[in-house]
Amino acid sequence: MLNRFKTVLMNAVGASELGTSELGIEYPVTDGDVDIDYINANAALEIETMPYSRPSFLGLTSEETQVSADHRVRPIIVPRDLSRLPWCAGYAECINAGKSKLNEDQASATRGDLKLHDSNITIPYVMFSMFDGHAGYQVALSARIHLHRIILDRLMTIPSVDLFNESDTAVVKGSDLVTGAIEIAYRLMDQSVEMQAQRGGGGCTAITILFLNGRLYAAGAGDSRTVLVVGEGQKSLTRDHTPDSESHRVRALGSLRGGELLKGHFTQLEFMRRPIQQELGLMILYRDPHMTGWAYKSLARPDLRLPLISGRGKRSRVMGTIGVTRGFGDHGLKAANTGVSIKPFLSSQPEVTSLNLDDYDLTERDCVIMATDGLWDVITEKEAANILRKTLAPDTPSLEYRLTMGAQELVQAARGQLVGRAWRTKSENSEGIAKNTKPSIPSVDDISVLAVPIYPYLCEHKQWIKTTQQYTST
Repeated sequence: MLNRFKTVLMNAVGASELGTSELGIEYPVTDGDVDIDYINANAALEIETMPYSRPSFLGLTSEETQVSADHRVRPIIVPRDLSRLPWCAGYAECINAGKSKLNEDQASATRGDLKLHDSNITIPYVMFSMFDGHAGYQVALSARIHLHRIILDRLMTIPSVDLFNESDTAVVKGSDLVTGAIEIAYRLMDQSVEMQAQRGGGGCTAITILFLNGRLYAAGAGDSRTVLVVGEGQKSLTRDHTPDSESHRVRALGSLRGGELLKGHFTQLEFMRRPIQQELGLMILYRDPHMTGWAYKSLARPDLRLPLISGRGKRSRVMGTIGVTRGFGDHGLKAANTGVSIKPFLSSQPEVTSLNLDDYDLTERDCVIMATDGLWDVITEKEAANILRKTLAPDTPSLEYRLTMGAQELVQAARGQLVGRAWRTKSENSEGIAKNTKPSIPSVDDISVLAVPIYPYLCEHKQWIKTTQQYTST
């Protein structure tokens, strides 16, 4: 009986996000009036601790949530009711292979009309976000529930005359103001979870895509990633923020005030290789945070301190502790055996990319892939794009089912299949060897994937322009 229930659950589950929409999508509750004092306030919210739950558009009961957290089976969960997501966007997830008790990934989808504070015009928007939690689920859960509301509050403060101005002669373009609103919202979100993070709520990475006024905005803080798949090409809209990729920024912070933040336990210098005590007084290659080249120096005893940044690539760490340098939370995180606070070296600021969708010759098969690092650690952007294109290529079944199938195929490719007691990729046999194929290690992390179509929004936006022009001309 339980196995049959698991099979059903693996095939489809779903329901409403916050129960405020007949489609089950989050619709923010706003009265359309914005006080000028609030516009200038930039105040953080007071966030209450919430009980654990999965993304609300899945609508899992407590029993289903428990079954979805089976670390041995790792069922792939997709929505039962595809209309719960805007344009029937594809979504799929699976839990880790025992890395943490709970699936700490979270996701949200929001669709509604943005009411600007100085105009009677309402402009449609659609927003998707994804969060990868670590050291606890609470910060990721809070971000899922609140980030979109904070972003919308900031967007509402933009004067309408500025929002619609994309002229090259404009002092500030509307797209720049939207980017600024997202950046402020990310900072406010991080401030809002400070108490939760200090009480052991951990932290999370964050990615957001926003469709507004004919443009696509992609924001990222951490190592989750969004990839644009158009035609036969693909490109990343966000980049990974790791200690390795942000080494200069992090080590520059470590050099402030003579290394005051490091408290004598770490060095902000980077060495070609880790120096040892026997090399004291010898010449060794190094560079400080403000150098791109290398130089020689005589090795001194302070140079033997622990490196502020250690390791390379995905194995790089800040103070040997955390492998991402941007996101929310981690306010109480301290380096092991030193008590040195790591938060000053982390940032909540997202990098935001803005695209004018009219610049692209879009079709219904063009998408944005949003995924946590459980996918990107083992699947390249090109591989992911090819998997999605292959799934969307046929004319049947209908596109909404193929989008879900595409997300499911991506999760499957990263998770692999259980062979004996180990997870293997599809190309591997029981010995982990495949003919003419280099064996790859499947992801043991939580994996969450959204396949968001772009063309439906562009069609809706053009219809909105037509309707608005007709309304204003009467």
